[in-house]
Amino acid sequence: MVIVNTPTGSAVHSAAASDLGHSNRGDAAGLEIGEVASIVGVATSALRYYERRELVVADTRVYGRRRYEPATVRRLVFVQMLQDAGLSLDEIQGVLDADDNAAWKAIVLDRRAQLDIEIERLEHARELLDGALLCRFDHPLDECRIMNDEIEQRLGVIPSRP
Repeated sequence: MVIVNTPTGSAVHSAAASDLGHSNRGDAAGLEIGEVASIVGVATSALRYYERRELVVADTRVYGRRRYEPATVRRLVFVQMLQDAGLSLDEIQGVLDADDNAAWKAIVLDRRAQLDIEIERLEHARELLDGALLCRFDHPLDECRIMNDEIEQRLGVIPSRP
């Protein structure tokens, strides 16, 4: 079993597809909620919340205990993947419930556009930090030409230095 760390910090245990259909006790009725939570890398409370949100549904119940089949476990992993991509649970529900390719692709394209904006913002943040690191003096607020030029630009003042 391999653990893969995802951007959101969740871990997904990689197992052979044939292992998903059997619990540790050898039952053929699917995996119990704790087993699925371990495989997917989420808390059991998260799985119950996903059920309340109708992102997933337990395939059956045995003596009142939820059981999940491999297809449902795959769906849960897909939900985690979309969360790792930054989609909200409402957006994920939209993808899962999409009537056609155009519907789910519109949601994904919107998220991608949001990511492009965030990447641009993060690149600018990196440039600001790189500029601060180029300052040779003690403090970037008072003694750094690069930072002071940025401050003046933001204030709408034209830098007086050559």
